[in-house]
Amino acid sequence: MDANPLIPTAYDVVVFAVWVAAMVYTVVALVSAVRDRRVAGIRFLLWFLVIALVPIIGPTAWFVRRSREVDAESTLRASPVGSARADHPRGDDRRDS
Repeated sequence: MDANPLIPTAYDVVVFAVWVAAMVYTVVALVSAVRDRRVAGIRFLLWFLVIALVPIIGPTAWFVRRSREVDAESTLRASPVGSARADHPRGDDRRDS
């Protein structure tokens, strides 16, 4: 008996699921790039094109770069121990007396 051509094979279902996952990953990366205020101008355009035109590698590169940039910012924002009072609104070492 021949297989019914109207019923997709398991291979077709798996390929379609992988394609949908790649498209969702790409859309999430594009939304992330649009919402990131640190990237503007030509850098934004280049990232947008890389993410949109290279489906798996582009979004992965975007998320790796973004996570490294966020880690670097958080490291820079951390103040040295004893340099400022954390509970003071101006961050200086004055006493409230």
